[in-house]
Amino acid sequence: MAQIIQRCLDSKVELTSSLRPKLRKGEVEFCYGNHVRVYYLNELKHENGSCYLTNYRVVWMSNKRDLSKKPATMFALSLENVSSCSTQKKLFSSPKIIINITSNVFMKLSFRDGTRDKFFESFKMALNAKAWQQEKKMERPKSSGFSTLGAGIRGLMAQKKLKTRENARDIDLAFQDLNALMKKASEMVALAKKCADGMEARRDTKKEDKDRFQVMLADMGIPSPVTRESAGTKYHEQLSRQLADFMNVRLKGLGGMITLPDAYCLFNRARGTEMVSPDDLLKACQLFSQLALPIVFRKLSSDVLVIQAKDHSDSKMAQQIVKLIDESGPLSPIELSQSLGLSLILAKQHLLSAERLA
Repeated sequence: MAQIIQRCLDSKVELTSSLRPKLRKGEVEFCYGNHVRVYYLNELKHENGSCYLTNYRVVWMSNKRDLSKKPATMFALSLENVSSCSTQKKLFSSPKIIINITSNVFMKLSFRDGTRDKFFESFKMALNAKAWQQEKKMERPKSSGFSTLGAGIRGLMAQKKLKTRENARDIDLAFQDLNALMKKASEMVALAKKCADGMEARRDTKKEDKDRFQVMLADMGIPSPVTRESAGTKYHEQLSRQLADFMNVRLKGLGGMITLPDAYCLFNRARGTEMVSPDDLLKACQLFSQLALPIVFRKLSSDVLVIQAKDHSDSKMAQQIVKLIDESGPLSPIELSQSLGLSLILAKQHLLSAERLA
């Protein structure tokens, strides 16, 4: 029986730089639980782990770390392999979710952080939505049979109008209610990706238009924002990890550093309606070092709070500034800001730092 369960599990789980599951194309995170035990049938198999539920799978990873500081054990169970789920509550025992794979083969998730009921409701919703079936339909190749109805410019225009109506209908359906939104989530992500790919393929599209569109998609950017409801008692830890993933990519285009107020605006813009408070963002930043995340939170000599990439240093920036001065002469904070894409506050700070180090 345990062998059947083992065959359904995928041990190769790709992680982000902050050790959260990397979401695949069309995948949306629904819920999170901490201190979750895993049972194969009625036998305890894994202790004390973090559990993520998406519209495609359940991902469990041990809270213990190996020598490379990655989870010692982790696996993913595709919801396609799950026939049903139910709850179990016994006296003097942690509440559990029973995941049925076949009629007599099942796994159990035991929750000790009070998130069982919320996780179960999301689990049932994900099973009913069957997002993996929608993905297969979208990936199914279309018939290439020739028809005179679709020939010529008139036929192409008719196909274009039909596709536009279908996309508009999908968007309308997606926002009717939460269940429909979850069911259509993968289609919406695929549609946005298709728009980006189409713009990339057009040779006559200006570079600035492409960049503007990519920024727009990035600002839509967090399809599964961490919330107090989804993360529970581990809210600030999960928020810190998601913030690190979000900022790590963007810091490269920001000169390696960003002020905390600018980061706050950028992050909340991407989260949409799920905004975080300044206090919560500050607490999340203060956890960067403790969680060994790939970005750093620090206070400059002028008391300005910033987030910066781990490989960013004042000496490297000073060398870059000296090189710019050698090439084009003295620089004002405004000129440095324009040259390196920095905020005016940081440009001034970097000039003062370079002057001090020189």
